[in-house]
Amino acid sequence: MEGKNLIIPDEIQQWIPGKLTLDSQTHNWDGLTFKGYYYSDQDVHIPAMRDYMIVNYKQHAAEMRCKHDSPVWQSKIVKPGHISLLTYGEDSRWSWDNQISVSHIYLPHKDVNLISTQIFNQEISAFKIKPQVSIEDPILDSYFNLLEHELKIGGIGGDLFIESIKNQIAIHLLRHFADLDFSEKMCSSGLNKTQKELLFDYIQHHIGLKITLADLARILNMSVPHLMRKFKIEFGQSPANYIMDLRVKYAKKLLQSKPDLPLKAVALDSGFCDQSHMSRVFQKTLNKTPLEIRRR
Repeated sequence: MEGKNLIIPDEIQQWIPGKLTLDSQTHNWDGLTFKGYYYSDQDVHIPAMRDYMIVNYKQHAAEMRCKHDSPVWQSKIVKPGHISLLTYGEDSRWSWDNQISVSHIYLPHKDVNLISTQIFNQEISAFKIKPQVSIEDPILDSYFNLLEHELKIGGIGGDLFIESIKNQIAIHLLRHFADLDFSEKMCSSGLNKTQKELLFDYIQHHIGLKITLADLARILNMSVPHLMRKFKIEFGQSPANYIMDLRVKYAKKLLQSKPDLPLKAVALDSGFCDQSHMSRVFQKTLNKTPLEIRRR
């Protein structure tokens, strides 16, 4: 596909005119775009896309017809809950005979390729995600519901939530719609000495800041799921628990070495949300309050 102009999610309306009803672009979700549309009956040509486009039908039934590299049309009925899948880098033509309300998930090829390479040890260029006219896939349908709820309601940990859903969808596509059978290479080893040092140094230098799984995975050039499996093997706990242990140790050091530093400052310098958060963690892990630690 190198050198070929591939359309991006924001350009889809140029090729499929419709009313935009939902859009995640204002939320700056990393590596995943979620949009909703209301369409009248249409016959459209869709140029090759940068992303994999997953369509979830929300209202009304219609006869959906499409063709890709063949002059022969495929035809199926789409109903609420059904899924269509448009693959990366491939021109296609679609037509339907009724108004429809849909949601779209867009996953960039480069992100799916990264997960394929790092988890399955196989370049995605070696196989193809097969397009689907209409399928029933409760798992993909559930991801649409989760993303729509996140877009409308949101909540704490939004970035990690979206990253997790993105990875799960990519793995689901690779497992169920790739045209080559493959099995995931099991992760049987932990982190090597250099990887552990890189992680420890990064966490120590950013202990007072927000540290995400994506940050840690990026340092080691691996996917988040791959990092989490190796981390569990190496340390016997999740990255979040490991980081929290280091925050507690760092806060203890500040409490003892800087007796005049306010507890609020100790909490913020150590990466806790606030003094109350630090106190709760201390009580849970040490069975002592920060003030008791300071007095000792």
